[in-house]
Order: sequence, then structure tokens, then C-alpha cells
Amino acid sequence: MYSEEMTEVFKEAFRKSVEALKEDRKEDFYFYVFIFDEGLRPYFSAWSKEAYEKSLVEDEVAEKDKAWWKWDFADSPYCAYRHEEFFAGSDKLLAERESEMDEEYLYDHEWYTRMDSMTEALKRLEEEGFFGIGEDRESVVINVEQAPPDGKERERAAHLNPPSDLLDEYMEICEDTED
Repeated sequence: MYSEEMTEVFKEAFRKSVEALKEDRKEDFYFYVFIFDEGLRPYFSAWSKEAYEKSLVEDEVAEKDKAWWKWDFADSPYCAYRHEEFFAGSDKLLAERESEMDEEYLYDHEWYTRMDSMTEALKRLEEEGFFGIGEDRESVVINVEQAPPDGKERERAAHLNPPSDLLDEYMEICEDTED
């Protein structure tokens, strides 16, 4: 169950992150992702074709790791891109919410409310056509990921993206709940 207030704050932070990144880096972006971890603050990451190709060389990525690397949010040069600028409002809202919760509630109910709010934010951006329409949209994958993975990445990706070859490629690296 998502929070309307969080959803709107997350949506705008994510939107501004993508817009600034595309303006700052004239690259061909194929992956935008919202990340959530034990720090309890969502953050943004993305990959472009150019950044991926450059990182393969600079980081000497082994052939066997290239498929996984293409989608690894943490290795992207755009992980937490301009976070302080675009996520200050969401960080403040979450800190205010946390001040009224005990740890058990925070890591149980609130955790899932935040994940659901992040997913709803991306769903709304998708519905607005923010990530493109038609063939343009099929060249981009969006998702909400949890670190460490919760095994629900495939489910969220299928919910947030239209079918495409690129989505199929992403789904191959997603972990199952059994992994």
C-alpha cells in the first residue's frame, strides 16, 4: 500500500533526476532504476549505452560478467546522481515520518509502504509517457530494486514496462526469491 504524499515526492525527485541527467549527459539511456536499501532512503541510478561501454573497458569487466554489469545500479557512474539536490525533499519527508515510528514498524510496514510508493511513482511517470512511447519506450527499462534483492524485481519490472527484447534481457539477470 503506497502513500500518496510519498509517491508524489518520489515522482518529482525521480523526474528531476532523469531530466537533469539527460540534459547533463547527451547519451542514449536504456535503464532508470529506483533503489531502496537499509539506509531507508530511495535513490536513483541509470545506465546509458555510452557509460556501459566505457565502464567495460575502464573496469576490465570479464566477458562472463557483461550481461550482469549492464544492469548493475551500483556500478553505474550515475548511481545517486545529484541526490542531495533532487532528493532533499523526500529525505526530509522520510525523516519526519521516521520520527514517529519505532524500529519494528519502520522496518516492517513502513519499508513496504516506501517500496510501494516508489513503484507507484514510476508507474505514474510511465502513464504520462515520461519514458517514451512506442518503439522509444521499448528501448528503456525502468524498475524499483531493493538491495539486497528481494526476488521481486521481475514482478515489478513486468508491471512497469511494456514487453520488449530489452526487458527480456533485463529479466534474465533478476534474482528469484529462491536465489
